[in-house]
Amino acid sequence: DGRTLSSFGFVLCRFGSGGTDTISNGSLISFNTVSSLYGQKYELASTQYDECISATFQICIDPCNLDFREITVDEMRKIMRWLNRKGFHKFKLVDPEYTNIYFEASFNVNRVEFDGRLYGFELEMTTNSPFAHMEPFTTTLNFANADDEREIVSSSDDEGFIYPDVEITVNSDGDLSLYNEFEDRTTFIKGCANGEVIKMRYPIIETSVPDHKIMDDFNWIFFRLANTLDDNVNRVTASLPCTIKIRYSPIVKIGI
Repeated sequence: DGRTLSSFGFVLCRFGSGGTDTISNGSLISFNTVSSLYGQKYELASTQYDECISATFQICIDPCNLDFREITVDEMRKIMRWLNRKGFHKFKLVDPEYTNIYFEASFNVNRVEFDGRLYGFELEMTTNSPFAHMEPFTTTLNFANADDEREIVSSSDDEGFIYPDVEITVNSDGDLSLYNEFEDRTTFIKGCANGEVIKMRYPIIETSVPDHKIMDDFNWIFFRLANTLDDNVNRVTASLPCTIKIRYSPIVKIGI
């Protein structure tokens, strides 16, 4: 949420002896199966993510800048005010390997005491997703002529589809269709006007033209990007000249 742990005078640490840990990498999938052939085989019926990413780590006063000492009540209050909040906020690790990767998280905070004196905190992090995300990526597709085709890559680590935020500037009157060859899927809006700006943020669509009844003229098939293990190139065709700005945060299957 725009602040660093070091700005509070703290660093990550570990109290006690070290060792080898086995830590979840997030994205835990439940495989729901149905018995067939009298139990000789189990068919996959569905899958789902059952858990959001969580992690536990410890912090203490930075011994490089200050003597290792007891934490004051004022310092404790500042840490609690920052981390122990009723809502999820952007959380990033300041590490080259995690550049542009973020989680959305909040924390429960436990005290680490020695002889009744407070020397650190154990932070229990809870996120709102089974995976991390990249910082939002924005690209623009320019369709100068009707039926032009452009390509956009879905760089998500998760197979399937995502709904990006889409802003369409229409450059000709008419009915607009956006066809994504990857899924054989068409987004259609009837009665568009030259200069009209249409915004899609699933499940909401809006237009800059007040008298365009877009709720009636939209087929309610939102534009989306898809990928598989072997292919992530989405080929898009527009029926009218237009400019499409696409913004999304790719899924990153990585833990903490």
